[in-house]
Amino acid sequence: MRQSSSTRKLMVVLFAAVLFTVGCARLGMTPADVEPTEADAAGVAEQPPDGAVAVAVAPTSGPGGTEIGVAVAGLPADVAIEVGLGRPDAGHDIATSAHADDAGTLTASVVIPTTAEPGEEWIVAAISPEGAVWGVSGPFSVQEAEYAPDVVVVPDEGPPGTPVQVMAHGFPAETAVEIGIGRVDSEYDVVTSAETDGAGRMVAEITIPEFVDPAHRWVVVVAVVDRPMIRAISEEFDVTEVATPTPVPTAVFTRTNVYLVAIGDDGQFGERFGCNDSLVKYEVAIEPTGAPLTAALETLLSIDSRQVGEMELTNRVLYRSDLQLESVEVTDGDAVIHLSGTLDIVGVCDEPRVWRQLSETALQFDTVEEVSIFIDDTPLDELLMMDID
Repeated sequence: MRQSSSTRKLMVVLFAAVLFTVGCARLGMTPADVEPTEADAAGVAEQPPDGAVAVAVAPTSGPGGTEIGVAVAGLPADVAIEVGLGRPDAGHDIATSAHADDAGTLTASVVIPTTAEPGEEWIVAAISPEGAVWGVSGPFSVQEAEYAPDVVVVPDEGPPGTPVQVMAHGFPAETAVEIGIGRVDSEYDVVTSAETDGAGRMVAEITIPEFVDPAHRWVVVVAVVDRPMIRAISEEFDVTEVATPTPVPTAVFTRTNVYLVAIGDDGQFGERFGCNDSLVKYEVAIEPTGAPLTAALETLLSIDSRQVGEMELTNRVLYRSDLQLESVEVTDGDAVIHLSGTLDIVGVCDEPRVWRQLSETALQFDTVEEVSIFIDDTPLDELLMMDID
């Protein structure tokens, strides 16, 4: 297991502790006979008899999921041992294995399980090849973790029935959460549940319920199921009135998606591509139309800011450029898009961004299977000098 830099820095203190203990044993002394040092706080087990193994851990407290450094001394040279982890009143689960060096010492690192409860104590054991426990560390005390959860919703307005993407981070890892909607400073109704990933992040999609009244102010809440005080509340979602129904052809569209870029997001909130960016779907309202592809492209090209929404999604390549949509034709699944104007590319990372934004905005429609894009009759892939799959 790879050790963090903070864990490696503790190894000097750990070895000072265990070598001090072993040295005292071989001289017929106990640690109480010597002036205390910083190593006394490093988690050394009770003084073993002569020849026994000393085990130390650091840190000696923290929340579940904490990586701790382990130092062992007093071992036979070059012996292979297993490092066990468990509660004092239970058995040890083997966390890792290692070989002692010529001096009979070794270092390792283990991780306290995320399921460990605050108030529990855990110990590390050095176990011989025959399965005998040769040494046990002092206790590691499990403490309540501190979290700073946050949640963002996209879009942040719409009528009842609007699909909304909920993106949360800063929660406990691999933990069940509930997602609800409620009025500001009031209770909330749970609409779905999800689970955070190993980094405490979560992405889910909900639909604004029909009971949500535009006369009130509403927020989305994400809370840990077993610890509801760990929660995050979104900025207000602006619930708009449902438009008065008017007879319209079934082929008329009033909403569509455009695709924007989360720079350096590395696939957390969308498809990873290019320079570790994420391609993120962003829903927009459009004038009623029977040509949603044309409307989507015109909307994408007309966004008049570099960044969009609370997530600060970027449209900076197209914003910086001066492009107009001339025509769109879809024949047997092949969409041919003609643009005019100038394209402003700065660096190789901008090339996949402009191609994916334009092509994915077209490919969202079931009638489109392939996309060809031209700027002033020159294929876009030739302008970008990149291979288009």
